[in-house]
Amino acid sequence: MRKGSKRGPAVVPGHPEKSVLYQLISGGKPAMPLVGEPLTKAQIESVRQWIENGAQWTEAKTWWSLLPLNRPSVPNETSSWIRTPIDAFILAKLREKGLEHSPEADRRTLIRRLTYDLHGLPPSPEDVDAFVADNSPDAYEKLVDRLLASPRYGERWGRHWLDAAHYGESHGYDKDKPRRNAWPYRDYVIRSFNEDKSYARFVQEQLAGDVLFPDDPNATIALGFIAAGPWDYVGQVELREGTSDKKLTRDLDRDDMVTVTMSTMVSMTAHCARCHNHKFDPIPQADYYGLQAVFAGVDRADRPVDRDPAVFRRRNALLAHRRAVDVLLRPLSDAAAEVSTPEIVALDKQVAEWKEINSTDPANRPPEIKKKITDAAVRRAALVKAALPRESVAETDRLQVQHAAIDKEMAELPKPQLVYAATNYFDTQGTFRFAISPRPVTVLERGNVDSPGPAAPPGALSCVPGLKARFDIDPAAPEGARRAALAEWITSPKNMLVWRSIVNRVWHYHFGAGLVDSPNDFGRMGSLPSDPELLDWLAVEFRDSGGSFKKLHKLIVMSSVYRQASTGNAANAKIDGENRYLWRANRQRLDAESLHDAILAASGKLDLTMGGPAVEQFFFKDDHSPVYDYSRFDPDSPANYRRSIYRFIVRSVPDPFMERFDCPDVSMITAKRSITITAIQALALLNNPFVLKQSEHMAERVSAAASSPGDQVTVAFRLALQRRPDAREVTALTAYLSREGLPNLCRLLLNTNEFIFVD
Repeated sequence: MRKGSKRGPAVVPGHPEKSVLYQLISGGKPAMPLVGEPLTKAQIESVRQWIENGAQWTEAKTWWSLLPLNRPSVPNETSSWIRTPIDAFILAKLREKGLEHSPEADRRTLIRRLTYDLHGLPPSPEDVDAFVADNSPDAYEKLVDRLLASPRYGERWGRHWLDAAHYGESHGYDKDKPRRNAWPYRDYVIRSFNEDKSYARFVQEQLAGDVLFPDDPNATIALGFIAAGPWDYVGQVELREGTSDKKLTRDLDRDDMVTVTMSTMVSMTAHCARCHNHKFDPIPQADYYGLQAVFAGVDRADRPVDRDPAVFRRRNALLAHRRAVDVLLRPLSDAAAEVSTPEIVALDKQVAEWKEINSTDPANRPPEIKKKITDAAVRRAALVKAALPRESVAETDRLQVQHAAIDKEMAELPKPQLVYAATNYFDTQGTFRFAISPRPVTVLERGNVDSPGPAAPPGALSCVPGLKARFDIDPAAPEGARRAALAEWITSPKNMLVWRSIVNRVWHYHFGAGLVDSPNDFGRMGSLPSDPELLDWLAVEFRDSGGSFKKLHKLIVMSSVYRQASTGNAANAKIDGENRYLWRANRQRLDAESLHDAILAASGKLDLTMGGPAVEQFFFKDDHSPVYDYSRFDPDSPANYRRSIYRFIVRSVPDPFMERFDCPDVSMITAKRSITITAIQALALLNNPFVLKQSEHMAERVSAAASSPGDQVTVAFRLALQRRPDAREVTALTAYLSREGLPNLCRLLLNTNEFIFVD
């Protein structure tokens, strides 16, 4: 305001007549507002007096999410309903709002809710029977502990994290090529949840595992987080260096890394400061580009990983040596690429003409054409060598010998696993080359790559009190020092954002809505917390107890508020129709993955094999632009029996059945999934070939377990709905079974609201 523009300061304190703002709103023909009614005389006079009195500006109170994190006192509420401190906070809020809590849900509802919540699968009929019959006072706690100890837990909660990371297994953009080596990151996430890895370590590994934990192969695999999003193959591999489009491609690539990191880990929209200072939150452009500078030395590519730590260390040492050689070779190879003589130009033209023959499939070129192209390459190399200074040729030959020796030694190591992840070294592919040192990052005027401003040193957010916004890193330090500094900044015990963010995200998945209903935005355009004291108590408890997800889950699901029934209450609904204060449980529809897996569980075909390469549930043809065709995939293929977290996730062509049930676009960061109820969902669940085939398999399973129609109805109910039918249901569905057959009875049950909703 005081800096102004070319016309001078907008406001000159004490001098309304010199202030552009006052000039524009006053006078016979005011220029402001641009549209609408002019300001009234009283409003203009208020502005004049404010300027005349010094134009004092009162800073707004610090935003709630940036306040220091302290443990609030647990409310002094008395009630037998209180089982955990969470209940005391909830009960205090309910009483404040004039609301009554709901009674506890029945046991069948509780085990179904818990199992879907923690596993993404239904409980078996036998598990339901055992829990309902267990009268011991710790029956519920034993169930919670058993579910948290199961490997199914990591598959369920790993899926939630992958949503936030916008994990996919193809690049996206116009050439949506597959990523065959993305899956180790997915398995790392599942494994981390099952091992109950501390959240601080989990975050640090995903941003700088190769630097902070260099001897741990899993910490390198974790860098798949940075590389999880879309990647522009054309811009990275095919665009020429030095062009504005190439600069823009890299700018957008870093923008994705910044966006996913800050949205997922600290719930701030730093990416909104790319073209200008943030319009709503205290995040200047300089902060945004400081975050870009953190990632200025990495790209996304396959990198080798060895499970044997000794082999892993040896390979990394060799790769570091090889990278150093390549750094020295690059200027020499660049100089060689610039060599041009009339004979070289003619030779290149001839080779281009030869390559036009069967250009779409080089492997099928006639042998004589292949030989000509090979001979031309040899001849071209000789011409270039002859044109270069003798000392350059000698240095190139020397470095190439070193390169070959390193490659020979690496070839003697066991074959590594590859993971698609952030990396600062990889083999050149077209114009896609690793950065010798972190690429220069400047503040871009209006986000325009052709309007660079001042240099942006690596850093984070200046609005977080108690933490340095700029990192003290030697410009000559390896690029990984920047990522390590950001990882440590984010996971600092003083960083109130990270701890509030993650407990809110966990709460959201348990209850269907977060205490803050905008999990990725704790800024002024996000939601306010419904219970800020409870949010802070959870954040401190989680941070100070070692960042254990399993402890946090248990704390939440053991509470009375979690165990409430989902039945309505007209009086409560008049006060809190959205149930923001949790006077009842929220009834939740199964997400796409849980629905798919629950159908397989009912049919008896669910394959619980864990990990490994993704299952391709489509026909695939790899040409200039890949083809993904789901219509040509056999719906009864064993590949369809794996849990849906192991399916190959394509960005450009999503699975039609999964998309119908709101599976998110993995090019986008998904903080919370959309929940829709549509006619096309009903049609898909009724007619999709996968559902039809699983209905047949379920019928075979029921038939093997019972012979009489009445017993078959009972078995089918238990498999699909985890309960026995009542007398009315037995009568109606026995008649339906006799008329339509057992597969159609199973199909009907898979289409009931009771199957696809959890109370």
